Amino acid sequence: MHSRLASMLFVILALAAAAPPALAQNKAKPKVLGNFGDWQALTYKEADEDVCYVAGLPKKADGHQIKSGEANILVTHWPAKKNLGVISVTAGYEYKKDSEVQLIIGSEKFALFTQGKTAWARDGGDAKIVEAMKVGKELVAQGLTGKDVKTSDTYSLNGFAKAYEAASKACGVKG
Repeated sequence: MHSRLASMLFVILALAAAAPPALAQNKAKPKVLGNFGDWQALTYKEADEDVCYVAGLPKKADGHQIKSGEANILVTHWPAKKNLGVISVTAGYEYKKDSEVQLIIGSEKFALFTQGKTAWARDGGDAKIVEAMKVGKELVAQGLTGKDVKTSDTYSLNGFAKAYEAASKACGVKG
């Protein structure tokens, strides 16, 4: 239990450097809304506006080595910017230029575009992924490094739905 809490606290610090970008720029300190299974709900202020998000760490990484907190999935609400449920995946390495990350949740597959160390859903794709995450048991993120090495990070979705609900409620978003 102590290692799990230490890992989650490390995520808070790592997220300040990884994403959302405004967190790193404004040096805002996130407030933990709660731990829900393998996910954590957090919030912070950006220009006096609430930003809320959920964060999860992979349970298993294949094809690459990661330091704790370098690989993660975030789902973020920026109500002031009308950006809700935005998915971002970070693997801890630079993705191959013009490559895609494949998210696999049960029998569903979703292609994300990459830029640097982060992958995002295309416009309109976030909501479908969030819905699949709410009911799924596991998510696998498959990517490609700049050296054409295939990677696979496996995330538990235990607690995702409750964490997403807490983050949505904190930002006044219908979950």
